[in-house]
Amino acid sequence: MGLRTLLRLKGPMLWQYPAGAVFICGCGHSGTTLLANMFCAHPQVFIPLRETSAFHRPNVRDAKRHRDALVMDFRRSRKTYLVEKTPRHILHLDRIRALMPAPKFILMVRDGRDVAASFMKRYGSPESGIARWLEAGDITLAQDGRHDVILTRYEDLIGDPRRELDRICAFSGIPFDEAMLRYHEMEHFWFGETQLRMGSGEEGDGHRALRNWQVNQPIFDGRRSWVGKLAPEALTAFTEGQGRELMKAFGYEADLALCGTGQDRA
Repeated sequence: MGLRTLLRLKGPMLWQYPAGAVFICGCGHSGTTLLANMFCAHPQVFIPLRETSAFHRPNVRDAKRHRDALVMDFRRSRKTYLVEKTPRHILHLDRIRALMPAPKFILMVRDGRDVAASFMKRYGSPESGIARWLEAGDITLAQDGRHDVILTRYEDLIGDPRRELDRICAFSGIPFDEAMLRYHEMEHFWFGETQLRMGSGEEGDGHRALRNWQVNQPIFDGRRSWVGKLAPEALTAFTEGQGRELMKAFGYEADLALCGTGQDRA
């Protein structure tokens, strides 16, 4: 049996798994696709134009199978660096560490109120967004400071993309390329879309179309999108208890009377 046939039947061998693969994850609606599309413009980076959920699987055996498919796609691309974006991989960081050599994680965070407002547009209610943000926030805070983790705020990425991309690339071991700042000049179709169209943002086709359209546009300011949209009871999730502590930890003003667009992290 030839080597090519063996690889096709068995998938990648251990020595073929790329060291230092980069995984973008965090709470959904936090700018993960925007950052992924910036990496997509990098000439040396392979990134699937979908959320593979390769490690977000019911068991390790299934995760290994999807891992192998991801790595084989990367090998076929003949690119130098592997980057993957699935927000729900935030739940499986240790699984990824066990199944990939020396992975690196970019954990995206965003003002929880903007996340909740975005979920409300998608699902008609902010509750699932609040729950997801609290869950991801706890994990992100616990991971902060690890050598293989970098935290990136959506607000910092859109506020000074060059500086933030320099920081992210230095951490990732991927040389910065100016094309990352010009990501919108070449269309990339995400989530199975075949054209750019402004969807409704509602769950399903409308959401996929809108997300694909948004990340192919020049950077626009999506901060404070929650103003005038979230009811007082939804806002209390971020001004009291666990939500308030996370907001403060990530550098966001939790007091409504004082809140602005977010403060820099110390």
